[in-house]
Amino acid sequence: MTPTVWDYSGVVAAAYDRFFGAEPYFDQAFYAARLTAAGGCALELACGTGRLLLPLLRDGFAVEGLDTSPDMLAILRRKASGLRLQPTLHLRPMQDFHLPERFAAIFCAVNSFQILVRDEEIAAALGCCLAALRPGGELILTVADRPARWTRRWRERRRVTLDDGAGVVIHDRTAAHPAAPCWRWDLRWRIRRAGHIEEFVQPFELRDYGLTDLPALLRAAGFEAVQERRGYTESGATDSAMGGQRIVFARRPRV
Repeated sequence: MTPTVWDYSGVVAAAYDRFFGAEPYFDQAFYAARLTAAGGCALELACGTGRLLLPLLRDGFAVEGLDTSPDMLAILRRKASGLRLQPTLHLRPMQDFHLPERFAAIFCAVNSFQILVRDEEIAAALGCCLAALRPGGELILTVADRPARWTRRWRERRRVTLDDGAGVVIHDRTAAHPAAPCWRWDLRWRIRRAGHIEEFVQPFELRDYGLTDLPALLRAAGFEAVQERRGYTESGATDSAMGGQRIVFARRPRV
């Protein structure tokens, strides 16, 4: 089985690092509170350029990161150096990693777990997480609701400026998948540098989880105490740019 990975390299990695603006991030306090309650070392799946990992490390949490993009991790290391931090990072896909059983918590922020659309890859990822958690350790996964309506026409999603002065405009569109429990999400990139314009499209798929789908998969993988909440505050509020967010919690059995 060839692991599914998304291409976050070059200008895509550099632009992604600017997507979420500045601290405090909409989910930052939530993860800090969960890791405080968990105690011990944590692992962030799909840590990217360190949006959450670096603030958590800076604030005294023991957190390691895992990602498939060398370019994203290079940006993370560069930013960590400026903060005098030395993160432990693993260049592996979340559906194929093997780390010692020692994490008090493993989390995957935003909607990155939905990158995995095939049942066998989801089962493999959950198996890796179960093996890496210490008994009683917590897994935290965030998934997005499917779009309320499909945006078949391109719409502007983000606009950022890179360190080299390049202007990047990203448009997206969504559509139902005709034969799989997922939806299509296409990104169109337009990069302007010194009068030169480059354009390309990235077609992606995201797993579509119904209300009971992910809890059932977690229990089948051996997790227990599966719970779910909506949003990052007790009121269920979420960042409007991220759409509806469901957060699913599960624990590795203690025995």
